[in-house]
Amino acid sequence: MKTYPAVRDPGSIELLFRNIRSKDEPAKITTDYLASIGFRRQPDVKLLELLFFLGFIDNNLSPTDLWKAIKNISDDEFKAILSPAIEKSYAKVLQHQASKNTTDSKVLMSFFKEETGVSDTESAYMVLTLQVLSDLADFKKAPVAQPAEPAISVPASDHVTHAPENLLPDVSDEPAPGMNHSNGTVSLNITIPAEAMDAELLAMIKELLRKTL
Repeated sequence: MKTYPAVRDPGSIELLFRNIRSKDEPAKITTDYLASIGFRRQPDVKLLELLFFLGFIDNNLSPTDLWKAIKNISDDEFKAILSPAIEKSYAKVLQHQASKNTTDSKVLMSFFKEETGVSDTESAYMVLTLQVLSDLADFKKAPVAQPAEPAISVPASDHVTHAPENLLPDVSDEPAPGMNHSNGTVSLNITIPAEAMDAELLAMIKELLRKTL
């Protein structure tokens, strides 16, 4: 069954790419490498799945040409490279959105559930991951999207999906997810202003946090 990245802290995606763009290229992209650049929490292994899914690392966990292409480039140049990578990897998702003529979060969440068989919680994280990626990209400046391809399956468990737990510490100094009812914002180790999301997505995230806390 196909799967899609579901990063538990979507705010870490931008920080991850900033690290990749500014730091020396490692031989292998492992949980040890993530820990060395500050991603030490067990859920951060999802970032490896994201990099593989988008084509920044290969089946051997080595950096690809896409990884090399974003090193020390401007934000605009990065967006122009990230956008077609998203369009290629999420081709089926974007086609579904186009066929429905909507970007409604519930429609997207339903699509992820039907395609992957995951729970409401997991599909909600898939939605958030794609939305954060889209915010980092600039589809107007990107080259023409490549032909649709099937979604890339997550690598076998001995590569990425289930990294050995001893590679990452069990405890994190990062704040736990939470809600701020006073100003209508939701935080997932970052604070997302309510006005930046539609009402349905905001309600979905609040329900997700109620389930997790």
